[in-house]
Amino acid sequence: MDELPSNNSAIEILHDSLCKQLIQLGIQTHTARVLTCLHYHGASTSRDLQTKCNLRQPDVSIAINELREMNLIIHSAVHQTNRGRPAHMYRLRYKLEQSLQPFVRIAQVRAQNILCGIDSINQIVTSISDDQLKESTVA
Repeated sequence: MDELPSNNSAIEILHDSLCKQLIQLGIQTHTARVLTCLHYHGASTSRDLQTKCNLRQPDVSIAINELREMNLIIHSAVHQTNRGRPAHMYRLRYKLEQSLQPFVRIAQVRAQNILCGIDSINQIVTSISDDQLKESTVA
């Protein structure tokens, strides 16, 4: 008999699904992973994000910088690692729904631009067809 997934497993599946959808919307993979990871796991160090998101350091830093520029993360207090080095903590500034709004707006603008482009193509094709029809009737 199949076992039902545990609540944590179900939540993890939802976060993974959300991450995939964000990537399909055009968000960089590393940014989507870090954003969903910070929501799922809470405040994390850069090293934690590397491990949890299965990303390399440059990608984690790029994602953190992008989220910081969008004012979506807070750089929390520094704490010492077990090696005595300082570790910076990052966490989402807002709840998940509010954190996703800038990405949704960007996708909506992109979609609107695509629809406008389709309208322009249709108008050009109609114009070309009309001109060809006029030329063939004149000849």
